[in-house]
Amino acid sequence: MAAVAAEFEYRRPGTVAALIADMAEPGACALAGGTDLVPLRAAGALAPSVLVDVKHIAELRGVHANNDGIRIGAATTLADLGARVDPALDAVLDGARVVGGAQTRERATLGGNLCRSSPAGDTLCGLLVLDAVAELHSARGTREVAVRDFFTGPGRNVMTPDEILVSVLFPAGRGGSAYRRFTYRRWMDLAVVGVAARLAFSEDTCVDAAVAIGAVAPTPLLVPDAASALVGTACDDAAIARALEPVLATAAPIDDVRGTRAHRLRVLRSLTSDVLRLARARARSRPPAH
Repeated sequence: MAAVAAEFEYRRPGTVAALIADMAEPGACALAGGTDLVPLRAAGALAPSVLVDVKHIAELRGVHANNDGIRIGAATTLADLGARVDPALDAVLDGARVVGGAQTRERATLGGNLCRSSPAGDTLCGLLVLDAVAELHSARGTREVAVRDFFTGPGRNVMTPDEILVSVLFPAGRGGSAYRRFTYRRWMDLAVVGVAARLAFSEDTCVDAAVAIGAVAPTPLLVPDAASALVGTACDDAAIARALEPVLATAAPIDDVRGTRAHRLRVLRSLTSDVLRLARARARSRPPAH
C-alpha cells in the first residue's frame, strides 16, 4: 500500500510581503502550478508542512516590456506564454509550447520550470541564450542571479529555502532565437535532447550568438565556444559545422531509460544544426543589430 502523504497547512498570500513571511516558516514550500510538486509529495519525495500558493499575487503574473527589456512574472503559466507572439522571446516561447500536454501547460509556470531545474526543462535553454536573470526575494532582501549561474546540479539551484522567485528578467536585445527538442512522442514526454540558440546580425555578419544544450549534462549548459565559432561569420553551413565541435565536446550525456549516450550525441549534432538555421532565419527577418 502506498504511503499516505502527511497533512499540511495551505496558505494563499495576496502580496509578495505576505508570501515572504509565509516562506520564512520552517517546512514551507511554494506551490505554483503543482505539476511537479503534487506527484513528488504523493510519492513521499517532498513533505512540506506549509504549502504557500503563489498564483494569486498580481506581481507574479504577466509579461511586461519597456525600453530596458522584458519582465515575466514567475507564476505566469506556460499556456499564457505559448499563446504569445513575441520575437524577443522566441526560444522561451518555443519551449513553453511543448511542455507536457495542454492541461499541464494551463497549470505549469515559467518560475516552476526554472526552480525545478531539471536538466531537460524545456524553457531553460531558452532562458540561457536570452541572458535571463532570476529575481529572488526573501526577508533578507532582493538579489538577482543570472540564469547561467543558477543551476548547481540535477534538480538543484542556488535558491535558499526562504527565497521566492518573483520574476524573470530579459535584457532588451535584437536578433532571433529558437528552441527545439527531440522526444519519441510529440507531447507528454521529457526531452531526450534539447537545444536553443540566439543569433544577431549586422549586415550579413553575426555579431552576437549564444548556444545552450539540455538533457545531455547534469544541468542545462551554455556553450561559449560554439558561440565564438559563429561570431564574425555569416553563420553559413561551414560555420555551423565548426560550432558543432564544441557542442559535442561539452555534452556529457548518460545512458538512461530515454536514450543512450551514443544516441543523444547523434541527435545533438543534427538538432543543433537545425536550431541554428532556424535562429538564423528568424534573426534575418528582424531589424539588424547595432
